[in-house]
Amino acid sequence: MKIVTNTYLFFAGITLGVVGAYIGLTPFEYLSQFDFQSNVSASAKSEMRGMGGTILVCGLFSFLAIFKKEMANSALIICLLVFSSFCIFRCMGIVLDGLPNQGILIALSLEAVFALFGWTLWFKRR
Repeated sequence: MKIVTNTYLFFAGITLGVVGAYIGLTPFEYLSQFDFQSNVSASAKSEMRGMGGTILVCGLFSFLAIFKKEMANSALIICLLVFSSFCIFRCMGIVLDGLPNQGILIALSLEAVFALFGWTLWFKRR
């Protein structure tokens, strides 16, 4: 079970780390895929950097937990909550706002896989 959890934490950590770094370090490029104009305010960029940084730190924590076994439960909880919250709120957005672009739907699918796999690992550990 440890190797499965470590594999999950590795891929979840890499995914969160890369996405968080992309959003946090290049907020305009991230926002431009959603047809934002070039005059994105400093406040909007700051919000995106904050969100990206939080996602990045969650990813780093998950990745670090591969090497520090006492962190594995906490990292698993963080991953399953982050991926679950993305799924829940993206689905809420679909209900309230309509279907997003294909990129967001692909992200939702990936997040759902990570969330379901994380919950499966969590319940098997209990």
